[in-house]
Amino acid sequence: MKGLGTRAYNILFHTHTVTGIVISAILFVIFFAGAISLYKQELYQWEDPAARIPVTDSINYERLISGLDSMKTGVKEANEIRVRLPSDACPVYTVYVPLEDSGGVYYSTFTYNPVTDNITELFHGDGTTTGETLYRLHFLDQVPWYIGRYVAGFVSVFFAFTVVAGLLIHWKNIVSKFYAFSFKKITKQFWTNAHTVFGMIGLPFQLMYAVTGAFYLLSIFILAPAVVVLFKGDQEKLITKIYPPEAFHKHDRNARAADHMPIAVALQKIRTDHAGYNVSYLEIINPGKENAALGADLVNEQDFNREGVVVLDLRSGSYKLEIKPGEKNYVQSVLQGISKLHFATFGGWLLKTLYFILSLFTCFVIISGVLMWKEARNKPGYSDKQRRFHHRVTMVYLAVCFSLFPATALLFISEQLVPSGPGHAGYVNTLFFSCWLLLAATGYFLKTEKRITVYCLVLGGVLACCVPLANGISTGDWIWRSAASFPYVFITDLVWLITGLLFLVLAAVMRRRGAG
Repeated sequence: MKGLGTRAYNILFHTHTVTGIVISAILFVIFFAGAISLYKQELYQWEDPAARIPVTDSINYERLISGLDSMKTGVKEANEIRVRLPSDACPVYTVYVPLEDSGGVYYSTFTYNPVTDNITELFHGDGTTTGETLYRLHFLDQVPWYIGRYVAGFVSVFFAFTVVAGLLIHWKNIVSKFYAFSFKKITKQFWTNAHTVFGMIGLPFQLMYAVTGAFYLLSIFILAPAVVVLFKGDQEKLITKIYPPEAFHKHDRNARAADHMPIAVALQKIRTDHAGYNVSYLEIINPGKENAALGADLVNEQDFNREGVVVLDLRSGSYKLEIKPGEKNYVQSVLQGISKLHFATFGGWLLKTLYFILSLFTCFVIISGVLMWKEARNKPGYSDKQRRFHHRVTMVYLAVCFSLFPATALLFISEQLVPSGPGHAGYVNTLFFSCWLLLAATGYFLKTEKRITVYCLVLGGVLACCVPLANGISTGDWIWRSAASFPYVFITDLVWLITGLLFLVLAAVMRRRGAG
């Protein structure tokens, strides 16, 4: 196959190398945390024992609103109440209510357990956090003032360039690299071939995530000019174009109180009229008033980008808006498609598993690239000072990346063992990030790549095996009990147990071969 010219090859090779090594540690964190947060919903029952209940998909919404109002004055007067409906993975209701005080409008978040009839308001730092922590970590949201999001966004842009550059520089010899790949001997050539082979296998996936991640995190640079140029500075017009139900969110404070059909009846009508699709999200607009309406998102997780949205007038029973699945306009379809691609919300378990595997492939590609970079500079052409610098950089990257696994296992353990209540999430997150820093610092001083690998494998393996123990001790739902009653809890415990045992076996094999 014809490759690049010498000059173009050298330019792309060096920019690919420099860009890759600069973003590699952050990119590893993004993909590792993102791989686990793909199962954020599926993890919810594991992290919150109170959610280990059967799905109840019909409740008295008027009674729920009254209950919310008794906890937080002003809920009944809210013009819009948003409800995320329960699913098999997350069988509780999550309610978002915009309220006003002297500081302006703010959102209060509640969870409702239909079995225990318990309403819980989630304050900042309360509630369970395993899935949420990893989800936010995968776009660095813990860094304040949105700085982390912008950093992750620009890392995605550079990653897209790195992927394309890597394809171009390896295009000529990609077939030979596949045939040359072997696990028999770990050398510079091994890391080069491994980096190329696994990179090419996951290339479409990596490029997709680079583009969609950059879009989400840097969308302000796309939407802001669109508002100014196309919509004459009218932000509401853009929002309505993207999400049509917003056009019906006009709130008339002088609207009179009026009776209307029960929300549960309206929801059942929507489900009957659109059989074959699930309702995932409700917007209760102006409840208890003459202009009351119910918005609903229609989804089918097995189809790609065939979703709809409706707004039902709660007094007349007619639809104010009805965009049936497959009838969205171009803008809505593109944005919905980007969301589907990025979050793997189509194709069910099989697709999520494929995304998970490819995310871990990408983590391996990142690490192999770092080791290849280091080995390529470990030769007489570089001074001792330069080689020591390259080794230190490699150790920092490996310490940060490899220690994330045992720290994540510790995050799951602490989720169960730290007492629930006010400040729970804050304590768990503090423990997670503090231990990650401590583990990374310890790993750095182990001096060699093999030692830090064995260290993280052993520690991560032990902690991973302790995850199902922490769940059993805290909740009594031991792995042999959850197998019959709580499949999501059982699978979570089982995966951690198998992973821990595999890592311990791998560590033992490396030690027998003289790790260190």
